[in-house]
Amino acid sequence: MIKRIFAVVLSILMLIVCVGCSDEELKEEWGAPADGETVDDGMDETLGDTPVIDSESNILIVYFSNSGNTHKLTEMITVEYEADVLRLIPAVPYEWETLFDRAQDELNDGIRPELVDLPEADVIAQYDTIMLGFPVWWYDLPMPVWTFLEAYDLSGKTIIPYFTHNGSTNGAASLSTIEELCPDSTVMSDDALSLWGNQVDGSEADVKAWLDGLGLTE
Repeated sequence: MIKRIFAVVLSILMLIVCVGCSDEELKEEWGAPADGETVDDGMDETLGDTPVIDSESNILIVYFSNSGNTHKLTEMITVEYEADVLRLIPAVPYEWETLFDRAQDELNDGIRPELVDLPEADVIAQYDTIMLGFPVWWYDLPMPVWTFLEAYDLSGKTIIPYFTHNGSTNGAASLSTIEELCPDSTVMSDDALSLWGNQVDGSEADVKAWLDGLGLTE
């Protein structure tokens, strides 16, 4: 209850801030596509197919990206560390015109959006570690990620978060949400990678240093 009240208060503060912003400033803050583009432009479909089990890898990268920033970050990770990748794709895509309201309504009302092409439970079960990537929305975890985390039994698995943000450098409530949704998992919140969305480009060195710290590079 306290966490929910906290989220509502933060949402109200965010609305107050947004009232004073121009449309262009809001677009930059939330990573809106340029004129003539869609939110999916530039997302390589080779990232996000149903994973094929690699007997030499016990790590699965799972990520949700809407504007493309977390997608770019995921690509940087896969350059340094080869792992299977699953992109979370909502059955009903997010549209820029309704993104703010829909994301807030889903969070406030506890709506878990349907995802397409999720693997069977036995596929996910074969991984020991999940790298979980997402943007911070309304100071919390985007609801499509809630859908994924609640779709499987992740008991005993290690979850390593990485996220993009526009000011919530510590992840706001997103990391504690993962811990609450996965009480029987080891959530490495203290080792999460945090990057500004508009500064993802050129962050290869930060990604490599993060993976080095996790012992995932040679």
